[in-house]
Amino acid sequence: MKKILLHTLLLLSCSFCFSQTLQNKFIKGNITDKTACVREGEGKEGLWLSNEAIRFVIDNVQYLGEDRELEGLAVAAILSLPNDYGMGKTESEKTEISDDLLLIYDKFSSSSTVKIAVLSKYLVLKNYLPVEPLTEKLNSYMASGESYYTDPSLLKTIINTLGYIGNNNSFTVLYKCYLDSHFANFKEEIEQTLISLIPVSMNEVLQIVHSKDIGQVSKIYALILKNDKISQNFISEIAENLLNESILLAGNKSRKDEVVKIQLGSLKILNENKCTRASSSVLSFFKVAKVEYTEGLITEEQFIEVINSTGNLAPIDSVSYLIDYLEEMNLMTENEREVSPAIVIAVINTLGAIGDKTAFDSLLAVTYIDYPESILSAARNALAGLKW
Repeated sequence: MKKILLHTLLLLSCSFCFSQTLQNKFIKGNITDKTACVREGEGKEGLWLSNEAIRFVIDNVQYLGEDRELEGLAVAAILSLPNDYGMGKTESEKTEISDDLLLIYDKFSSSSTVKIAVLSKYLVLKNYLPVEPLTEKLNSYMASGESYYTDPSLLKTIINTLGYIGNNNSFTVLYKCYLDSHFANFKEEIEQTLISLIPVSMNEVLQIVHSKDIGQVSKIYALILKNDKISQNFISEIAENLLNESILLAGNKSRKDEVVKIQLGSLKILNENKCTRASSSVLSFFKVAKVEYTEGLITEEQFIEVINSTGNLAPIDSVSYLIDYLEEMNLMTENEREVSPAIVIAVINTLGAIGDKTAFDSLLAVTYIDYPESILSAARNALAGLKW
């Protein structure tokens, strides 16, 4: 037992000596030695070395400038910080850590490597450190002309970082970049970040939607089509506003196809998300879609989708609209004017699915008109399904 105890004490003593040697080596060594020490350090010793290295870099960058060896030490010190660094620390301590990282970011103004290291570590520590100062710094940078000439790797990192720590101001700044041809090569990164920021930027998004500018409306529509991170509630709210705005823009003859695309796409989103709260918007579009179908702006198949969606999203309020339209087609048929059998069946089936008994007279009238058997059969089935 005494031998085991002696052996254990010897190991602890050697470990202590090694630790002292590593710290001494850091203190006495040149920058290359210091960097090696930081990379070797682990646990509490490693944390001490990282902190000392950060302090050394901050204190000496003004004298050495952006020296390559000092850059290496800065990167090693930043990346070696524990991934839970900041946990259990006071708010003032967290602020101090954040300030040190931001100071290094600023001091190494032309080193993309150091800046990317800071941003990467900040993302890891975002749940422990205050992110607002960095967010505002990046917002200001992206809004400035400097961002035009940024190293591509750094610019991508800045854009991606804002996707995690950005705010509504970040959305506004990046949306302007999205429209700027200088950032054409970063369109995909900007799109993904804008999509990530939509939940915290709904006011800004809806302001763009209601800009009366079909080009801007189309941009937002294109963004939400690519969503894979946004909740259905946010998507549905945007889609409802897009539908309303596209109805108002229906008179834009020069970009009519674009308007119709947004109308149908927004309705599809609402239908897929079962967004019945948009019923009034859907009913407004039903009236517009009837005209667009008559004018040949939407196809028979597309109009059938409108009819089905109207029944799904506004089952009660749509009944009178559908009855009026069915009676309209009944009258046209009686006057030997051509109607689409597929459209008539779609209206009949939708009324049957809703089951409101107020549709009885109109559905019954269908059975006395010289319609094809497929329509007569659909009317009988709908009548049988009405709720009394």
